[in-house]
Amino acid sequence: MIVGLAVLAGLAAGDPSPRWWIPLATLAFGVTLYVSARWPFASLLIILGSTILLVVVRVVGLRSVNLIDLLMPQVLAASLWGRARQEAAAHAEVGPLHNRLHAAERRFTNAVLLFYGLAALSLVQVARLAGVPEAFDSALHLMRALQGLLFYPLCLLWLRTPERIQQAWNAIVVAGAALALLNLVGVSVWGVKRAGMTFFLNNWDAPLSTPNEAGTATLVVSAVLLIRHAMRPDWKNYALGAVTVITLCLTQSRSGILAWGTFALFTLRWVRPAQLLAGLLSLGVLLPLMPESFWIRMVRSVVVERGTFEASSLFQRIYGWRVAWRVFLEHGWTGVGYLGFRFVSHAYNELNMVFETVENYFYEVLISMGPVGLLVLGVVIVRLFQLGREVGRVAPPGTLAHHMAKYHTPLVLGLMVANMTGNNFMGMVGLAQLSIWTAVLVRSAHSAITEPAQA
Repeated sequence: MIVGLAVLAGLAAGDPSPRWWIPLATLAFGVTLYVSARWPFASLLIILGSTILLVVVRVVGLRSVNLIDLLMPQVLAASLWGRARQEAAAHAEVGPLHNRLHAAERRFTNAVLLFYGLAALSLVQVARLAGVPEAFDSALHLMRALQGLLFYPLCLLWLRTPERIQQAWNAIVVAGAALALLNLVGVSVWGVKRAGMTFFLNNWDAPLSTPNEAGTATLVVSAVLLIRHAMRPDWKNYALGAVTVITLCLTQSRSGILAWGTFALFTLRWVRPAQLLAGLLSLGVLLPLMPESFWIRMVRSVVVERGTFEASSLFQRIYGWRVAWRVFLEHGWTGVGYLGFRFVSHAYNELNMVFETVENYFYEVLISMGPVGLLVLGVVIVRLFQLGREVGRVAPPGTLAHHMAKYHTPLVLGLMVANMTGNNFMGMVGLAQLSIWTAVLVRSAHSAITEPAQA
C-alpha cells in the first residue's frame, strides 16, 4: 500500500488529471480506514493534533476533506462498540469527590445540549425566511460544530489513564511544533503573507489559510506548554514557546493578539518578577525579527489609517453590526436561525451588501437564536467556569488537573475575547480545541483523585 501510494502520488503530481487522482484518493481512503480501525487510539491522537494543524485536501470548489473527517467515524465506532467503552464501564469513578465532578460536568453538558438543541430548532426559521437550500447549508455548518463537540466524549472515553493523558498532551505539543515549523517555511520560502493553521495539500497557490484560527491555536499550545513547564521544567518548553510567539506574530491576527493579551493579564499574578523580566527581554529580541508587513498592519490598525485594508475592514465590521441590529429589531424574539444573518443581511442595508457573519460570536448567537439563545449560551459559559473551579477544589496540588484549573479561566476568557471580533466557536476547530481542553481537565481530575487511593 505504501509503494502504491508513493507511485500514484508521483504520477498525480506529474499529471494532475482524474485518472491518477481518483485511484490515489481511493487507495489513500482505504489505507486510512484500515489504520484507523486497527489503531483507534493512535488515530485519536492524530485528530487531536489536527485541531492545531489541520491538513486539508480540496475536493470540489470550497468543499474540502481533512483527517478529522476521515478518521473520526472509525474512532467513534471503536469508542462506542470497542474496548474503550468497556474499560470506562468497568472502571467507573465512585466516591464523594468523583460525584462532585460528575455533578459539575453533568450541569455543563446539559447546558451545551440545550444550546445546540435550540440551534437545530432554529434551522426551521432559516428555511422560513430564506429557503430550504439555505437551511441545509446552515445545517452543514451546524454539523461541523457538532463534529468539534464530539472530541469531548471521545477524550472522556479514551483518556482514562495518566499515560494516555500524557500522550494526548504530547500530540498537542507536537502539532504546535509542526504548526510553527510549517508557517516559518511558508512565510520565508513559499511567500505566504500570513501564517495559518489550515494546510492545503493540493492548493499550492495558497497553501496556508485561517490566520485568526492559528492565533488562538498558538494560545492553546502555549497554555499547554506553561502547564508542562510548571510540572517539569525543560528548556524545550522555552524554545517551543518562543517559536509559538513568532507564529502568532506571523499570523498578524489582531484577535489572536487580544486573546494572548487577555490570557497574560489574568496570569500575571502567578509570574515571578525574574520570569516576567526574562519574558519581556525575549519579546524585545523576537519582535525586531518580525517582517515589515507585521508592523505595517499593526500601526494601521492602531491609527486607523484612511484608505488601508485595516481601516476598511474595521468600518465594514461596524457597518455590519449596525445592519445586524436592524435585523434584531425585526426578528428580536425568534432570531433568523442558525447562521441565517448571511441570507437576509442584504435586505437590511442601503448598499445591498451580503455579510457572511456578524463578526462577533455572541452577537451572531443573538441574531441567530434571539435572547433565549444568548441566555442559554450565558448559562453554558457560567457552567464552564464552574467546572474549572470545581476541578481546582478537588484536585491535589501539583497535579495536572490542579495546574489546568489555575489556567482554565484565563484561557477561556482569552478565547472569548477572540470571539468578540470573530466566529471561532461557530466552526469545528475552535470548539474542538475547547472540548479537548475541558475533557483533559475533567479526566486528569478524576485520575488525580484515583491515584492516591490506589497508592
